[in-house]
Amino acid sequence: MSNVHNLPNDLAPVSGDNGSSAPALTLAGIAALLASSCCVMPLVFAFVGISGTWIVYMRVLEPYSPALIALALLSLGIAGWRLYRPSRMTMAACDADGTACRQVNGVARRWFWLVLVMALVPLAVPLAAPLFY
Repeated sequence: MSNVHNLPNDLAPVSGDNGSSAPALTLAGIAALLASSCCVMPLVFAFVGISGTWIVYMRVLEPYSPALIALALLSLGIAGWRLYRPSRMTMAACDADGTACRQVNGVARRWFWLVLVMALVPLAVPLAAPLFY
C-alpha cells in the first residue's frame, strides 16, 4: 500500500477523462478551421504555395463564422471540463483511500492544449486583423 504523499506527479485525484473528450476536441478543431476558412485558410494556402480562383469560394462559410466560433469554444469548454474536473467516483475514492486515485491521462491533456492553441490562433486572426490596417 502506498502513501498519498509518495505518489508521483502522474497520479492525482483530479482525473475525469474516460476517453470522452476526443469527440469534443475533434469537433472544436473542425469548427475552428471552418470558422476561419474565409480569412485564415486562404492565407495559409498562399504561404504553402497553393493558389487558384477556387479560393474565392471559401468565403461561402463567412456568414456562419460566429456560430462556428461559438461551437468551437463550446466544444473546447466541454473537452476541458471532461479532462480536468474530478469525477464523483474518483473524488469519493480518493477521499476515502488515497491509493484509489487513478493515473491522469497526460496524453489527452497535451492534445487538449495543442488543439486549444491551434483553434484559438485562427479564431483570433480575424479579430486582430483590423489592428494591422
